[in-house]
Amino acid sequence: MSAVPGVWIASGQPVQVPTEPDAEDFLELDTVDDATLLDDITSMIRNKYENTPRHQQRYMGPSEIGHPCPRHIALRLMDEDGCNVGGDPWPSIVGTACHTWLEQAAQEWNEHLGRERWITERRVSPREGLDGSCDLYDIDTATVLDWKVPGQSRMAHYKRHGPGAVYRAQTHLYGAGFVKSGLPVTSVGIVFMPRAGQLRGAHLWREPYDPAVAQAVFDRVDNVSVLIHDLDVEHHPENYEHIPVVPGEGCDYCPFWSPNPKNSRQCAGTTGPAALLIAG
Repeated sequence: MSAVPGVWIASGQPVQVPTEPDAEDFLELDTVDDATLLDDITSMIRNKYENTPRHQQRYMGPSEIGHPCPRHIALRLMDEDGCNVGGDPWPSIVGTACHTWLEQAAQEWNEHLGRERWITERRVSPREGLDGSCDLYDIDTATVLDWKVPGQSRMAHYKRHGPGAVYRAQTHLYGAGFVKSGLPVTSVGIVFMPRAGQLRGAHLWREPYDPAVAQAVFDRVDNVSVLIHDLDVEHHPENYEHIPVVPGEGCDYCPFWSPNPKNSRQCAGTTGPAALLIAG
């Protein structure tokens, strides 16, 4: 062994190894209070959230295109910047983490069965130019399934009333995508997993697959596309005001919602119970 600190002689060759760090290299505990440390932690979490592909996605896929509000669809199709952004990311983070865990659970169950019953995260295209990743397809029952991880109040709402227009349309759009890919679809459903609760509180909503639901979404989007062209909103954004507003998604969660709109790209919408009945 060498007498020189931090050097170890191995096979006759000196190798530098780390020396003991000086005390000043560390933050002293009494210089960082709990609030500052917690802020550092939440900033780290937000940075991860804001730099994930799912959060950065601007493409309008099956999870959103079934929105009942033509104004919302028009603004999204035109990729307009929202004014109502930056909400708390935690529900989305928890939901994404649950999706990843549940995907692994389905794959491991396939291995347990010795066959493929569950198809996970299959990319499907209900029609040209529209595609998305479906959470789960059950080969045994030809059922398209989507995971949702709502909070306590929304969980109770879904158990009583079922999903709103956006979530329901999403499942039928995925159904159309599977049919187009050559797989049969007899039913579509949503598995609601409680974000605050226990596994026994899970709830399954399911109904027969109806291609008319997906077609109604296509028709609405096509009609909005015609309005976008005829009103030339790209060069005359003030014409967004001529595109109808229909309540949905709780409106105050819409990226274009503002209680006091400053321009035609912002909308006061409609809030309250009536909107929640149509919400996802």
